[in-house]
Amino acid sequence: MNQSPVAADDEALDQPASGAADMLARYRAAEAVLDASVMRLVLNESVRPNWVGANSFWYRRELAGGGRYIWVEGGTRRPAFDHAAAASAIATAAGQAANADLLMVESIAADGECVLHHGGRRWRVISGVAEELGAIEGAKPGLLLSPAGDQALVVRGHDLAVLDIASGAERRLTDDGEESYAWGKYPDAALLAIARRQANIPLMPFGWSWSPDGKYVVGGRVDERHIEPYPFLESVPQDGSARPRAYHVQQALVGERGPLFSACAIEIATGRRVPILLHDTLGRDLGEGIIHLEPLGWSADSRRVFVATAPDRTGATMLLEIDVATGGLRIPIAEPTTGFLKLGAELYKQPNSRIIAGGSRAIWYSERSGYGHLYLYDLSTGELINPITAGDWPVRDVLGVDEARGRIYFTASGREPGDPYQRRVYRVDLDGQNLTLLSPEAADHMVDGPPESLLARIFGMARPASAISPDGSVFIDSWSTVSTPGTTVLRSTDDGRIIAPLEEADASALYETGWRPPEPFVAKAADGVTDLYGAIYRPHGATGAAAPVVTAIYGGPQIVVAPHNFAAGRFGVGYHGRAAFAALGFAVVVVDGRGTPLRSKAFQDAGYEASGDVCLDDHVEVLRQLCERDPTLDGDRIGVYGHSAGGYTSARAILRHPDVFKVAFSSAGSHNFHGLYYAGGGPLPDYGNGVRLRPDAGAVPDNYRKLDNGVLAANLKGKLLLAYGDMDENAFPAVTLQLCAALNQANRAYDLLYMPNGTHFYLAEPYFLRRQWDYFVEHLMRQTPPRDYSIGKGGMSAFA
Repeated sequence: MNQSPVAADDEALDQPASGAADMLARYRAAEAVLDASVMRLVLNESVRPNWVGANSFWYRRELAGGGRYIWVEGGTRRPAFDHAAAASAIATAAGQAANADLLMVESIAADGECVLHHGGRRWRVISGVAEELGAIEGAKPGLLLSPAGDQALVVRGHDLAVLDIASGAERRLTDDGEESYAWGKYPDAALLAIARRQANIPLMPFGWSWSPDGKYVVGGRVDERHIEPYPFLESVPQDGSARPRAYHVQQALVGERGPLFSACAIEIATGRRVPILLHDTLGRDLGEGIIHLEPLGWSADSRRVFVATAPDRTGATMLLEIDVATGGLRIPIAEPTTGFLKLGAELYKQPNSRIIAGGSRAIWYSERSGYGHLYLYDLSTGELINPITAGDWPVRDVLGVDEARGRIYFTASGREPGDPYQRRVYRVDLDGQNLTLLSPEAADHMVDGPPESLLARIFGMARPASAISPDGSVFIDSWSTVSTPGTTVLRSTDDGRIIAPLEEADASALYETGWRPPEPFVAKAADGVTDLYGAIYRPHGATGAAAPVVTAIYGGPQIVVAPHNFAAGRFGVGYHGRAAFAALGFAVVVVDGRGTPLRSKAFQDAGYEASGDVCLDDHVEVLRQLCERDPTLDGDRIGVYGHSAGGYTSARAILRHPDVFKVAFSSAGSHNFHGLYYAGGGPLPDYGNGVRLRPDAGAVPDNYRKLDNGVLAANLKGKLLLAYGDMDENAFPAVTLQLCAALNQANRAYDLLYMPNGTHFYLAEPYFLRRQWDYFVEHLMRQTPPRDYSIGKGGMSAFA
């Protein structure tokens, strides 16, 4: 059901602000539409298939109090089994009640036999009879299972062992691991060192993979022994002790030599170690920055593994071919490039390249034309066979390759008229012919490619099933817009015709909270030419007077912030709380300026050397245009907030444009780059004449100096709050405090919010959110916040 939104708080907020009671109502309305509160309130926004056979599948249909399972076969949709009869059979066998809506499915066969979970037990149910299969086994962290599932690679101390699953017997594969040079250790440079130590949960061997035949594992170990430990101080220990605890992380800063990776393969049967001479081929400096090998694919005989990589020092994207039996390494594809080095549409996602034809050919992703496209290569010669896609639009995700039909299925954006961020699904032949649009609706078609598989394996995340059926005949398509809840259908891969409707998203519970969708807009960038796409969250309880404006900014090359589908409209990564600010009475603007991804290479590379400055200048110009053409927006009261790269950019906004931004709330900001690690993707540090290593402790790279927010400290005029967490490995607390020192030196007043035990992910902390609201209400809206409002407790402490 797609009900129209009704704001529950309109009656209370239609009158001008007139005191504490009105502001308390606003805070309660804001709390009701917080991202974490509303993200799960839309039912059946998408369908996750569990394929059975060639093209049949089952999925869970969400209900307000549980769910039911649906079987789809030949375009016919029906209940997957008799839920009431199954619950009754389990209740009879278990001797206790079973709720039909709370049954969880492990598997459903074509003949109707089900394996269900209830009451901590597994049950086989068929023909109305339930048979107990035993307890549900808990997860076994730390196991990297072989393809056959009979063995697992595990970390034992500083070394690797192979575990026989049936017998539990273990056999060591290495015995020379040591502290900071351990086998399978998650390196500190991967930004989870403190959290990993505190959790003390076994992780799967970092960066290791099995060959498809189970005869080899391939990976390596990371040498961190030369890295000077970086200190973090836990001032409020979580165990309740009074003495602060120091954590030392083997994290190299910009200008320091980073971790060194030694690649190898290990033959499981013999334990024979096969060195892979990665650095001998690439060179020590060029190969530095590679800390694991993530297989893109294998040859048909499981002998050769292919890895797509883009080490920053190479200035190229490349495909490595490794012979695991000999350690031999060749580079069939090496493509020099400038600007951001990318293997897919987004910096942190899985590569869009694929290995096909048993390892003799590759589908290669490249931005050589100015847009991300696919190319077919002969791997024996390294020669280009033909382009597969072309045009002034980018490929977003490769969904699948049907080698039998000679087809690729993928998503792309910007090819059709309208919003250039909205994805559509296409197919094309490997020779580049017969490009066919399969999802014509003007909406964002949320058909994602596979997740970044290394992270999925490390944290034991189940890899979602492909949207395309095993036989390649049909696919599941879910689409929505920022204002329209989703629709999901089953479509043909031949021509995109709808074979069967599956679900219409139900947003009734969301609208009951008072949540309202944003309004899309288009404005010009600071260059006066480029169209930028954003959205406005209109203030609730509009009085007729111009509303203060808050812009939510990120500004980094990793993600976009403007929503283009219904889910993104209510839950944003790195820029939470947009709907909540609107409920407080602010107009909230989100827009993606140049320097951000998912458009052309030139669009993103505009921020390569300038970091967020180009995007920030675009924000200023967009805000000027919006306030000029919309009298309900108050151009004299503009604030900005952001987290992480957005924390950097929001602070920079009030420092670079002090006459535009009156209030800034900056959290977890990377306020200077020379005091952090080199994260990859952006420009290498340059200490003069191309020198990459820091010549002395106080040296600052020439190309990073101008990007330091501290250099602009004297510009501060408005109200700035800096927030940081003391356990933040992504944006070090020291970097925020270094900006504080610059503000102190410049004799500027600012506010500081310290989050004890805060990692990088405290955005949803109630106290943090309340302080953020208070700051903008007091200094931008110029109203008095409710005293000590407590999110999560109905605000009752506001009456204290």
